[in-house]
Amino acid sequence: MEFDIAGLGTVVVDHQVILEQYPEPDSKSEIQTDWFQVGGPVPTALAVLARFGRRTTFLGHWGDDPFGAMIEADFQDEGIGFSGSCCRTGLRSGFAHAWIDARTGQRTIACSRAESPLSVEEVDEQLLARCGAIHLDGWPSEAAHYAARIVQKNGGTVFLDSGSPKPGMEQLLPLVDVLNCPRRFLTQFLGHDDIPRGGRELLARGPRMVTITDGDQGAMLFTGTEQLTQPAFSVTAVDTTGAGDVFSGAIVHATLAGWPADRTLKFAAATAALKCAKLGNREALPCLDAALRMIEG
Repeated sequence: MEFDIAGLGTVVVDHQVILEQYPEPDSKSEIQTDWFQVGGPVPTALAVLARFGRRTTFLGHWGDDPFGAMIEADFQDEGIGFSGSCCRTGLRSGFAHAWIDARTGQRTIACSRAESPLSVEEVDEQLLARCGAIHLDGWPSEAAHYAARIVQKNGGTVFLDSGSPKPGMEQLLPLVDVLNCPRRFLTQFLGHDDIPRGGRELLARGPRMVTITDGDQGAMLFTGTEQLTQPAFSVTAVDTTGAGDVFSGAIVHATLAGWPADRTLKFAAATAALKCAKLGNREALPCLDAALRMIEG
């Protein structure tokens, strides 16, 4: 295979804003610092996978605006291929505001996806045939379903990081091998937030492995024979933006490496914790050795 994994999903430019604390409605707050970075669940996961030595490529789209140029430059810097992606003339790239509370590292995000989603006809089937796996966030729905079926037909592994329910989620889950989601997804999709119950219910919908993250409460992993709990690693969190994306990328790496479930879960928790200890979702991404030292130390 030319690539270990392809990614298909949302890509945006984040405007990260650090505030002393969240302002009350109809008030003002001083910005401590701010910066722009490329974000989105799949691009951030691919960035950490590339740093772990994985060969990655992205399928998506952006506009021919300054943010689109930032996205292309970021992929080039991170070693993420994008020959299967589209730059749309005259359209706007995806954009997000992320407000980060300096006291806790918690963040609130408002996001606008790029105009005109990637269509099924634009999914590069020949490119996907050269990939051993695909990582999805469920958007755009029809393209995600189509890409998952192609990879599955070719014997590859389908990963899904579902931050929130997307249209067609019920139809996508049977195509998924490994699902990662935050606890809030259970409430939105299943109508409750009982993690053990939710893990079993999600397994019944198709995936062979499910991980559910719960912030500083840690994470759980479910397979047909295992139910594992991993406490969060103790770090001083300064920016939790992208922590779930990084966690999911680490799950991908460990799964492709064939690691056992307990090591996979611990490794993902360590990788996410290391990211939370620094600002940003590129400068903060840990190297593979740092994550391994954390789980083996």
